[in-house]
Amino acid sequence: MKLLHVITGLNVGGAETMLARLLESRNLAPDICPEVLSLMTPGVAGDRIAATGTPVWSLGMPSGLPSPGAMARLVATTRRVRPDLIMGWMHHGQLAASLGALAVPGPVPVIWNVRHSLSGYRQEKRLSRMVLRMGAWLSGMPSAIVYNSRTARAQYRAFGYRARRDLVIPNGFDAQGFTSREPARRALHALFALPERAVLIGMIARNHPMKDVPNLLAAFAKVQEGRPDTHLLIAGEGIDAPSGDAAAWLDRLPPGSWTLTGHRADVPTWLAGLDVVALPSAWGEGFPNIVGEAMAAGVPCVATDVGDAAWVVGETGRAVPPRDAGALAKALLDLAELGPEGRAALGHAARGRVEEHFSLSRVMQRYAALFREHGGKASPLLPAAAWAEGAR
Repeated sequence: MKLLHVITGLNVGGAETMLARLLESRNLAPDICPEVLSLMTPGVAGDRIAATGTPVWSLGMPSGLPSPGAMARLVATTRRVRPDLIMGWMHHGQLAASLGALAVPGPVPVIWNVRHSLSGYRQEKRLSRMVLRMGAWLSGMPSAIVYNSRTARAQYRAFGYRARRDLVIPNGFDAQGFTSREPARRALHALFALPERAVLIGMIARNHPMKDVPNLLAAFAKVQEGRPDTHLLIAGEGIDAPSGDAAAWLDRLPPGSWTLTGHRADVPTWLAGLDVVALPSAWGEGFPNIVGEAMAAGVPCVATDVGDAAWVVGETGRAVPPRDAGALAKALLDLAELGPEGRAALGHAARGRVEEHFSLSRVMQRYAALFREHGGKASPLLPAAAWAEGAR
């Protein structure tokens, strides 16, 4: 079966990461031959996917700006690939997938893959809101819609998204893919020259308003008042060039209490060395990858209750309301006060929760079954409905 993934971009982000994991696990579905079409010029994730041997195509579109030339390239590429099934990732990719399917002779089923939630609909750009409304209007066309979040499915249904079938497939993680605690701690100190005895709080995310870095910095200012032995590390694309409210909060923090770094490809080698991972997002999260990654690495998390983050963390960390620096500070202080043994116990429980409910192998099997079902080949191993949707 030839499968074409159509995605908005292939740089840094949760959807791109999950697609890369899917393609790196091709041995789970050797009968499925994938190719990838990126609307925009590929970046970091494109290199990762190309390394798997998967063909990667690009329309070379500027962000959010379709053109007649790009549409012509979309038609030409889908006709050249002649897929048996198309999956569209993210809002622009979903619409492009449906349009591309019309260019291929014969009916080609399309699946949409939604990686977002609608908790911050009014914060989205005007063009993004238009694309969302168009998606709702066209949502009866795809054979299925996949959501990575239970919350997102409920929100999109209320917004008007309908499909012949919709389902939830959570993100998947390999708990064996992270360096263990002590080597990871040594790597952290070697890379960033962090204080040896500090309680290390980390945030790993791209610099985007939805991630709400100022909220974390405001909370960390409160944490520093009670626990001056804490240190904040923030890593991600664009994070090392703070501006606006983020820059103002950094100026207020004690010198030497924080470290910023840009995008890192080596996160799995040092993630387990952190004491706590924080995700202060204000809106938009579906199933935040970094929360699952930190839990798989055995690190307890404090996350804002956006999308499925609170459900993913469960009893293994803390969930707080978005945009509430006081609540975020209290949760971070709670975990700091637990001490190394208390945090290790939470981290152990977090890793167990990932292995039980969000293991990469089961998620990949479910995707493979879905592809076979809609691509015209029933799965001999795992029917698409065989795995109950989500942890109970």
